[in-house]
Amino acid sequence: MKPSMKVGVVALVGVCVILYQYHLSAGVRFDQLTDQLNAGDPGVSYGAANIRAAVQWVQNVHGLSPDLQNILVAELINQFRKTRIPSPLHLRVSEDFKLKQRTQEVTTINPSEKIPPLYVITPTYRRPEQIPELIRMSHTLMLVENVNWLVIEDAKVPTKEVTKFLNRTGLRFQHLTAPMPAKYKQKKGVKPRGVSNRNRGLKWIRANATEGVFYFADDDNTYDLDLFTQIRRTKKVSMFPVGLCTKFGLSSPVVKDGKFSGFYDGWVAGRRFPVDMAGFAVSVKFLLQRPNATMPYRAGFEEDGFLRSLTPFEPREIELLGDNCTRILAWHTQTKKNEPSAALDMKLYRSTNLVELKQQIV
Repeated sequence: MKPSMKVGVVALVGVCVILYQYHLSAGVRFDQLTDQLNAGDPGVSYGAANIRAAVQWVQNVHGLSPDLQNILVAELINQFRKTRIPSPLHLRVSEDFKLKQRTQEVTTINPSEKIPPLYVITPTYRRPEQIPELIRMSHTLMLVENVNWLVIEDAKVPTKEVTKFLNRTGLRFQHLTAPMPAKYKQKKGVKPRGVSNRNRGLKWIRANATEGVFYFADDDNTYDLDLFTQIRRTKKVSMFPVGLCTKFGLSSPVVKDGKFSGFYDGWVAGRRFPVDMAGFAVSVKFLLQRPNATMPYRAGFEEDGFLRSLTPFEPREIELLGDNCTRILAWHTQTKKNEPSAALDMKLYRSTNLVELKQQIV
């Protein structure tokens, strides 16, 4: 390599070192320096002066011809100008935005400003669709802040597969049991399903909660995330539309001129509160002030009976959510029923993976 080329290489390395030292001391990225070099920019002389100073340092230490010195300065400035990055104003806005983001993050986790807890009471029972339903439900709740999921099985002992699943979700949960009383289970006709589960959930809330809101969320329904945001505002009892419900396809408070004026539901049957189980939420404090509130074992009248037990409470006091009951945020979806799976031939498959898989299938 020619001596002049060696000098040039040394010079370039030296310039890079000086600029890197400048970058570290000033806390500025190299690409940000180009803003100071754009034509018409007030900082162009400052940026050019730094480059010239760096090249001058190389000249003083290693020796550099004046011509090569000028070429290096011109080329470095030219290369920096070719880099397209935001202007200083945009950089300041960007930094302000980042600072705002960091402030918001700190605010979110500030204990003094923690959002009230939300208790989701989900009755469930052993069936082929149970785990898939709970998986879908859990994926919704994973996106909800400060939620405590009360999963209550209609069973004498917790199902091991459900316990394993809940432990994998990472959610805060309570796995409880509440078998339906024998006298109702043996009764012919429609049975009051989920009542023992929900009453068990109310019992847990009375013993463990002091603030927040609770909501009865069946495991086969579908929920818009905005629902959980809105029901946190509940002061007493809030209500909102539910889709795919009864022959009307809808269950909702009727709102006229911005005020509650009645109910729209495909099955009224003399109910004072003809609403779906997924169509209301209740304040924990409001419940605690009514120690006798409970859900009756009366099929078809569970919602009405519970809301009546919250007395004193009148329909005119209902808090209308779902953007004043103009949006459906809960859907009464129903999964297709599946027949129990066939028994596994243990003679043939005893030492295979099918034994473990069969435990996960009803």
